[in-house]
Amino acid sequence: MAEREHGETDFDADELAMLRQLFRDEAHEALEQVTARALAAGAEPPSADALTEMMRVTHTLKGSAGTVGINEMVDLAHRLETSLAQLRAGALRWTAAIGEQIVEIADGMRAHVDQLEDETHAAAQAARVRGLIDRLGEGSQERPLPRPPRATTESDGVVRAAMEAGDTTRSIRKTGELSAAVPDGRALIRVEPERVDALMSSAGELLFDRTRIERRVQLLRALARDLTRSRHLLRDEIGPLRAANTDELRGRAEDRLRGVEGELAAQATQLAQTTAALLDETEALRRTIAELQKGLLRMRMQTARSLFARLARALRAITRSTGIRVELRTHGDDTEFDKALAEQLADPLVQLLRNAIVHGIEPANERAMRMKPAVGTITIAARQEGNSVVVEVADDGRGIDPRALRERFVATGQWSPARAQLASDDDVLHALFDAGVSSRDEADELAGRGIGLDLVRETVARLGGEIRLTSTPGRGTTFSLRLPVTTAVAQAMLFKVHGQVYAIPQVHVVETTQVDADATTVALRHEQLPVVRLEAVLGDVSTAAVLEKRSAVVVAYAGKGVVCTVDKIVGPREIVVRPLGPLLAPLPLYAGATISGSGKVQLILDPAALVRIAHPGPIVDAPSIHGAAPATIGRALVVDDSRAIREALTAMLARDGWIVDVAEDGARAWHMAQQLRYDLVVTDLEMPRMGGFDLIARLRGDRGLAEVPVIVITSRASPENRRRARDLGVKSLVAKPITRRKLLDALGASRP
Repeated sequence: MAEREHGETDFDADELAMLRQLFRDEAHEALEQVTARALAAGAEPPSADALTEMMRVTHTLKGSAGTVGINEMVDLAHRLETSLAQLRAGALRWTAAIGEQIVEIADGMRAHVDQLEDETHAAAQAARVRGLIDRLGEGSQERPLPRPPRATTESDGVVRAAMEAGDTTRSIRKTGELSAAVPDGRALIRVEPERVDALMSSAGELLFDRTRIERRVQLLRALARDLTRSRHLLRDEIGPLRAANTDELRGRAEDRLRGVEGELAAQATQLAQTTAALLDETEALRRTIAELQKGLLRMRMQTARSLFARLARALRAITRSTGIRVELRTHGDDTEFDKALAEQLADPLVQLLRNAIVHGIEPANERAMRMKPAVGTITIAARQEGNSVVVEVADDGRGIDPRALRERFVATGQWSPARAQLASDDDVLHALFDAGVSSRDEADELAGRGIGLDLVRETVARLGGEIRLTSTPGRGTTFSLRLPVTTAVAQAMLFKVHGQVYAIPQVHVVETTQVDADATTVALRHEQLPVVRLEAVLGDVSTAAVLEKRSAVVVAYAGKGVVCTVDKIVGPREIVVRPLGPLLAPLPLYAGATISGSGKVQLILDPAALVRIAHPGPIVDAPSIHGAAPATIGRALVVDDSRAIREALTAMLARDGWIVDVAEDGARAWHMAQQLRYDLVVTDLEMPRMGGFDLIARLRGDRGLAEVPVIVITSRASPENRRRARDLGVKSLVAKPITRRKLLDALGASRP
């Protein structure tokens, strides 16, 4: 098998094993995207954008494979990318058979990745896939390659099996989880039969409610007809009554009017009874709809068990790279929450696990001195509290000493001595969530870069939750995340600004109040809170009405409060949360959107953004102190949509003394570059949301970032790309696969 041996790579055995595990996950995801696109097309040719996206993920896969030394995969990905390019250019005509062959090829490549440890089988699989690619479009009837099986991992409280087995499959197929693409290109969701039965029962109740309401409507229509008839009778009797000129005629007319009055009284009674019954049945309908909604939400739910197994695999990779022995314990495996929430929560939890290993768990000799077991313990617990789910990540490590951390903040210039003296222990711990702050003196590929916990907090806030930190020196640290059970429905406070309705997650709303229109701070509950005028933030302040008092919403996030003035308080509502489109998604002020009953879009404000507006502070780069490695060169930003590439470049740069941050695309990198000062940017070219050239152009257009050296790492080292890079002031463009020698040469060429 033509793979590089461990000694021929830039990584030791443990590093290479970790990177290849990341590559396997990445390859599964990329190949599933190719499969989904091919199946969705059917007999019709995919759009140019779809083919371009298939080429992009295949191209990224090729670069990642080369970096971790899997040359067979480099060759297969290159061949597939070439065939896709032919399809896009029209040199090869798309047919349903070609779509099926691409699916077979993707399955074979996936099987090759899963069999890397068995060189004989992996080589045979690669040869077969190579033949399939070469025969693409020839109508080959070769028997389809079997799809590799998906492994499942059960958790019974202590997730050791996944860690020992080294399961590298990307997804675990469990009840309530979205599956892999299906033949018609859609996604399936697996649901327990009893949940479907409950949903069908609610649907049946809905039918009964509709029938009862329809019957009441029919009665109301009959009453309307009777009332019309009685009105006509009344009109007909008024004339004879007026014309009656004798007592006898007047008496007869009055008798007939009393009869009409009796009918009207009976009809009024029946109307009142029918209306009351209709209100009761409307309430029953509301309850049925609530049950139906609850049932639909349950279909989106999954247990924490699969999330715990996923975290166990991530923890195994981290412990292998550090050599620290850890036992992972889990509680609340049956706790349920929205799958969409679990997907977005996975990366923040992995970051907390990384923090626990790097900052928390002591080496075995240090644990022995403290009379602790040699094997550290990390506990992940989940539980439901009302409409919230609480996830806690705890370790039994060294904990955090607020006194030492306070001294560190002063020594690094992040805090003034006066601020450190006034800050409580809770204030010191909360400061760890600020950008650029780290509790570690030295930086390596795992931690110490002052970035990580701030991203965790931002993600949790975007999901409508909050995170808290508690720690006992010498005993351990606990991160507690409180989030809504589902991201689809949430409680929110609605208010108006400039005629538009906005929302803030109710979990972050302390109260509503009235404040002076010109106030800059407000004293509430023995605390002086800053005021943010949302009429100025969200529009032209000159258009706001001139008032002595203004309504306000008091918002709390991460231990900090802010008073937001508004035009009018609408009140608390249950809303359906929708994701933002591509136009608004990059704006940090907005966390989502909802749609009102009248069909109007209402934006949801991000509490974290409001707190940042109210509590501005200089972003201070955290220099190393005392025990820091003297060889630290500077801070580098690595930008690539491949996680394997990011980790590989991080290891290479950190080895030479760089403090390294990473971003998955240009948009995230641009956001980070505006917060922290970087001495070097290493970027790929083809990435989602914002590509490398667009990122470089933005950097060059910013006065403070224009001179930052940029190295381009790409598989598309064409003359055109090299010329364009030179025009943007890039001195080094390195072709993938990246090696440490190539990177060092590029660093030398990029120095002023």
